[in-house]
Amino acid sequence: MSNYPKNCWYVAATSDEITDSPLGRRLLGEDVVLWRGASGVVTAFENRCAHRAFPLSHSRVDGDRLVCGYHGCTYAADGACVHIPSQPRVPIGMNVPVFPLIEEPPFVWIWTGSPAAAASSQPPSAVWVNDAGWTTFADSWRVNANYMMIHEHYLDFSYATVVHANDIPKEIGSMPAFSDVEISETTVTYTRIMPEASLTDWQADATGLDQDRKYKHRESGTFVSPAMHRQYWDVETSAGKDYTTTRTHAITPETACTTHVFMQSSRNYSTDRHEATSRLRSFLAQVAERDTAILEMAARHSGYDAWRGGVEFQADLASLRARRIVGVMLAKEAGPHALRPGLAPNTREDSLSPLQPLTS
Repeated sequence: MSNYPKNCWYVAATSDEITDSPLGRRLLGEDVVLWRGASGVVTAFENRCAHRAFPLSHSRVDGDRLVCGYHGCTYAADGACVHIPSQPRVPIGMNVPVFPLIEEPPFVWIWTGSPAAAASSQPPSAVWVNDAGWTTFADSWRVNANYMMIHEHYLDFSYATVVHANDIPKEIGSMPAFSDVEISETTVTYTRIMPEASLTDWQADATGLDQDRKYKHRESGTFVSPAMHRQYWDVETSAGKDYTTTRTHAITPETACTTHVFMQSSRNYSTDRHEATSRLRSFLAQVAERDTAILEMAARHSGYDAWRGGVEFQADLASLRARRIVGVMLAKEAGPHALRPGLAPNTREDSLSPLQPLTS
């Protein structure tokens, strides 16, 4: 059973992935083919020819049309078949489903839910990615785990001193409690203020700051939507300047138990230092590899149902709030009397203050 709301914009691919060579990808349980026509516009079809369900990812682009690689059925960008080589007329109503898309580089967003609802919604923005004052690089990977396990993992950074012990300042033996939690109808943001601490090797290498001094550190994260998470790590100097490293994670379910992650890492320091980019790229690839190993181990062993049924800690508050937001979205899609078992909003945290521990 899937637990992802479909009435939501998700990242289907990055802009540079989509060319005039059709790209097949499974997104939210749907087989999709994405292609860029001669006009530069990106189109997404269901990845099945209307004739014999041949995968249209094995097709070719001809101008602003897609030509099936089996019988040569030719489709216009609106999904209508406009030509069949073996006969003069196209059968009435022969077409393939088309998914709404929005391209906002570096992302191409797709909507697999109700087409009518797409018109009144916009994808979340990635404000730093195209800002001239920031430098950004990208990475992507696939995780064999439910997409909410990834969201909840990122929203609970208390594991960092265990899983990423060598990458956390040595003065921080355990992650402090949330300093602040902000909750809206659709988003959750938390902040942790760290004790003053020296820099780790990756921080010193990337920022160029003196590793022998101590600095104020701040870690924060935001559940933006079921499709996006943002994470920030700030180092503040004595002059009051913030050195911010942020990761924007576009999180797209592939199936109920596999997920695409499209990451953009941005920073507001050393923007012209290629060495800093190389250092951060290598460091964050190792972080992603360890995170993925943890999540896939938990998914193989227990799955999301057992994951979400565990005893909760104070550090899980942001995760629980995000889980509730998704539950409400699923309930709206299912209808007022069709809440699916196991996916209803979790109300246990409703009576708790934002910073109250969840220990019983």
